[in-house]
Amino acid sequence: MSQSSGNLTPRGAIAFGALFMLCGTFPVLAGLGVLHGSPAPDVPPWVVIASGSMFILAGLAIINGYAVAGGVQADGNLSDSAPLIVRVTQYLLGVAIIGLMFAVFAWVAFGPGERHFSSSVSISGFSTSTHSSARTGRIVFGIGAVFIGLFLVAAVVSGARRLWRQSRGERAGQ
Repeated sequence: MSQSSGNLTPRGAIAFGALFMLCGTFPVLAGLGVLHGSPAPDVPPWVVIASGSMFILAGLAIINGYAVAGGVQADGNLSDSAPLIVRVTQYLLGVAIIGLMFAVFAWVAFGPGERHFSSSVSISGFSTSTHSSARTGRIVFGIGAVFIGLFLVAAVVSGARRLWRQSRGERAGQ
């Protein structure tokens, strides 16, 4: 149960998590029409809400993982002493974040409407920026969506297996 030395304190985790949540609040409220925002004309509100929700869920994951569970081990897993409900919560938050990323990338790649992309390169004092074609941008986001989708499936399966083993171990130990 060796904790990594770079863990956030519970107070730091709450502050950092709250900052993430604050960053996600404006897009969610703008997507819901509560605040005035100006996304690109073809962007549906759910994409804006999903983008902000990723930050809110990441903030909750930081708070759950560090303030509630007490940090992570050197391998990135929650400590062995973390209660099952904390582990399940962390799993669900992680799956939701990856699922939202997949949905946004897939919409950019395959959704209806026009897309505008740009690309830039910066190397020690030299910088260039160009407009990329919609086809190129959609291909890049499509490749990203496929990889995120595969990662989502892997995270769901491996996380569920880990939770199942841990829940069986806790029941056997009681």
